[in-house]
This record gives sequence, structure tokens and C-alpha cells, in this order.
Amino acid sequence: MRDERPMTNDAEPCQIADDLWSVAVANSVGPSGQPTNVYVVGRSPALLIDSGSDDGGATVLTALERLGIDRLERIVLTHAHQDHSGNSDVIRDLMGPTVAIHQRAQAFMKQRNMTVHIDRFLTGGEIISAGPYHLEVIETPGHAPDHISLYEPSLKALFAGDLLSGNGTIAVVPPNGSMGDYLDSLRRVQQREIETIYPGHGPVIRNGNERIAEYIAHRERREEEIYQEIAAGNDTIEAITDRLYQDVLPRIRPQAAGTVLAHVIHLVECGRVCVAHGAAPSLTTCFVVASNGAR
Repeated sequence: MRDERPMTNDAEPCQIADDLWSVAVANSVGPSGQPTNVYVVGRSPALLIDSGSDDGGATVLTALERLGIDRLERIVLTHAHQDHSGNSDVIRDLMGPTVAIHQRAQAFMKQRNMTVHIDRFLTGGEIISAGPYHLEVIETPGHAPDHISLYEPSLKALFAGDLLSGNGTIAVVPPNGSMGDYLDSLRRVQQREIETIYPGHGPVIRNGNERIAEYIAHRERREEEIYQEIAAGNDTIEAITDRLYQDVLPRIRPQAAGTVLAHVIHLVECGRVCVAHGAAPSLTTCFVVASNGAR
């Protein structure tokens, strides 16, 4: 049955530590177009962290063959977004691994009519062993409600999924994205000693704790900028996005506007901003600063 799988020439695994490799899978669904990093942990049996966009499994399966890995025990998904989960079913059918994800993925997959086969659900704090490594599951919602990251203490490494990126920042877009949860998740992983971050997209990140602190500071600055825009009378998401994301590419603008909305919702939750006329926060409603919103 393995002979039926598709082949590709773009599947060279990159070794990043003993019994640990990354494989870049072309991103056919994400608006950024950045390849998804799939991580191969251990050897026969091996474990995959994420599976990449749906290319029929070609890239990952070819990489495993080049590594001489013929037994795949598990696929651990950081979250259900298609650029991370799209190849799970075909790889499961061909190699028989179990597929695991956080239980909160069920609602998202039902909403999107996704049919990814899940064998079991992950919980925060559990340890998953593969090869010489022991991966701690950390619940890191925000980018997605089901998002998890994996911490490996001997490497002092965080497999971050879409909690952090090697290129730029992370979109947090309601209704499935929550800026409050996202900031809490960054602070949660910041409690670990992290030298290296292996992100879902982009190059490896060194000085991991410093980068996490930079991400938190960036989001706090952006939120204050958004508050000041509302105070100045730019009271819609469109107006704020026009002011703060003047150079954003057109294909990325919906994510930028969504992230602005996530910040505004967090400001509402913190009591610093109100929705005009008592409406629910949305891309089309207007916002005003609360009487006690200034810091």
C-alpha cells in the first residue's frame, strides 16, 4: 500500500537535533502562503507534530522514506487549521498512526465541516514520549481555541505551532481567536525555560524567552495604539485598520482587521472600551472609550 503514495522532490528533511527533523510542506490554504513546518520526532516508531496542508501526504511521506522511517506511531496536531491538519487522514490511512488533538477542536471542525479522523484528545500537562524526547502538552488557546504547544525540557525547546512565528506576528481573528486567551498563553509558556522555539511557520527562533517577551510587549503596545485611535474618534475596525496597517498586503488585510477586532474585544472585556448603542462587538459596530478606560 505504501507504493501508492505520491512522491515529491521537495521533501528534504532538515535535521535539527538527534532524532529530530523539520519538513517544510507547501501551504495551499493559509493567506500568508508560508510553508508549514512539520516535525518528525524519533525513529521507527516516529511521531509527527502537525501534518501540513493537504498535498496527498506527498511531502511528509517522501521525507519519512528518505529518513528510513517505516513506522509512524502518532500525529500530534497543534490545532485543527487546515494548513496543520490537512494531511492527517491520508498519512493515517497509509501508515496507521493515531491522531491526537485537543478536545476543543471538535466545535471548530464541526463548524467548518471538517472530517479529520481523531483517535484521541489531548489534555494539558500530559507527557508524550517519542525517541529520546518527552513532550509536555501545554494548552495555548488564542490563535485557535484548541491550540496546544509542546515543551521538551532536555532541549529547552518549544514546538509552538501558531503561538509564535519565525516570520512576523500571529493573526488572532474572532470568533475563534481570542486576544485575552492569546496573551494568557504567551505568559503561560514564558514560565518555562525556553532556548529554542520551533514554530509552525518560518525559521527556528533562538533566545526563546526573549522572543516571547517581545511578542507580549508588541501586543500590549498595539492594544494601547488601538485604544488611542478609538479615543481620537476612529471608532470602527475599518478606520483603525486603515490607520495602523497602512502597508499590509490586500490578501492579509482581513487577518489584520480581525486581529484589530480581537484587541478591541479584549479592551471591552477589560472595561476600557464600550460598544456603541449596546451592540455586540463586530467588524461593523462602532466603539467608544469607557469613562474609566484611560490608564
